Amino acid sequence: MRFSTELLAGVLSGSFDHYWSADLIYNGERRLQDVPLTEPRFNEDGSATVQQSGSCRIVWSDTFGEAMAPREITDAFAPFGAQLRIYSNVTAGPFSERIQFGTFEITDVPSARDEDMVFRDLIVSAGSEIELELKELLAGVDEETFDVPSSPSDLGSTWSEVGRVSGLQLARTVEDRPITRSIMYPDSKLDAVYELMDVMLDSVPHMTADGALSARPNARPLPVHTLRRGDGGQLIKVGQKMSADQVRNRVVVRATSGQQKAVIAIAEITEGPLRVRETNGARSPFGARTFYQSSELIDSQTGAQAWADATLPTVSTLKASIVPVEMTFDPRLERGDVVVIQRLRGNLIGRVRTIARSGRARMSLTVEVSP
Repeated sequence: MRFSTELLAGVLSGSFDHYWSADLIYNGERRLQDVPLTEPRFNEDGSATVQQSGSCRIVWSDTFGEAMAPREITDAFAPFGAQLRIYSNVTAGPFSERIQFGTFEITDVPSARDEDMVFRDLIVSAGSEIELELKELLAGVDEETFDVPSSPSDLGSTWSEVGRVSGLQLARTVEDRPITRSIMYPDSKLDAVYELMDVMLDSVPHMTADGALSARPNARPLPVHTLRRGDGGQLIKVGQKMSADQVRNRVVVRATSGQQKAVIAIAEITEGPLRVRETNGARSPFGARTFYQSSELIDSQTGAQAWADATLPTVSTLKASIVPVEMTFDPRLERGDVVVIQRLRGNLIGRVRTIARSGRARMSLTVEVSP
C-alpha cells in the first residue's frame, strides 16, 4: 500500500472529498507545483509489463500570461522527459492529507490550446488547456534496447545489475542474491530486468509512488487491508467471475546448465479439480495446460525445479477465480496488495490485479482469489 498516516484510514471510512494535483518535474527539478488535474483517469495492471498508466487535463492560468500549451520540445509539458509527480488529496472538515500516488512520464499530448488575448499591445494567454497521456517510468526503460549483445557486468548482486540496466533509482525491497551465471541479455532492457527479477529474486518489477524501482514478490504475502461491508465499510459491490483462459496446471522449465546440457524441470498439480491426470494416468476432466519458461540464468536441475515450483501457484489457482470489486475511493491500494474481502458467505483473500480510478468517489478493482 502507498504510504499514509493512520488518521487517513478513519477518514476514508466516512465522508470525505478528494482531488488530484501534480508537480511538474524535469531532470529532477520541480518546475511547477500543485498543478490541479481535471478529468483524471489512472489505471494499474499487475499483469502488464508497464503496469501504470493514466490521462488527465490541465487547465492552467500563468501569473505572467505565458502560454503553456507545448509547441517546442523544450516546453514545460512537452513529452520529451517531463514527468508528473501525482498526488491524491483527501479532505474532511479541518483534516487534509496529500498522498504521493505515483511518478509518471508524459508520453503524449493529444490536444493543447492557449486562450490568447491582446493586453496593452502584447499577446498574452488568459489560460491554457492541455490533455496529457501518462505512463510509469518503466515505459522509458521499455523503449531502450542494448546496442550490442550484452551480459551482466556484476554477478555478485542482482540488484546492482537491475539498477545498471534500468538506470532507475532503486528501492531494494527483497533480499539480494548473486547472479548464477553470465548470460546474453534479450534485446529489450525491460525484458532483461523482468528476467533478472523473476529468476533471481522470485519477484516482478514494481514502481513505488516516489518513482523508485522496487520488487514485488511472486509469492502472495500477508493481507495488508480489509475491505469491509456495511456502515463504515468501503465495499459497494462484489461480483464473481471465472475463466480458464489464463489458468495453467503444469509448468515446464527449459534451460541450459553450465555445461550447456539441457535441463528440464516439471511442476504440476496432482490433486483437486485442476489436477493434470487421474491416479491411474488417465486424462483429467481439465486436462493438461502447460506454461513453458526458460532462462539462461538457470544452471542446474535443482534451480530449474525451484523455479517451476515457485511459478506453478502464480499461473494456476491464483488466476482461476477473479472477483470484481467496486468500492469507495482509496488512494492507498496498489496492484499486488493482498486484501481480505468481507462477505456474508465467508471472507475472501486475494491479490489485487487491476485498479481503475478517476475523479469519482468510487473506484473499481479486480482481485485474484484462490478457490
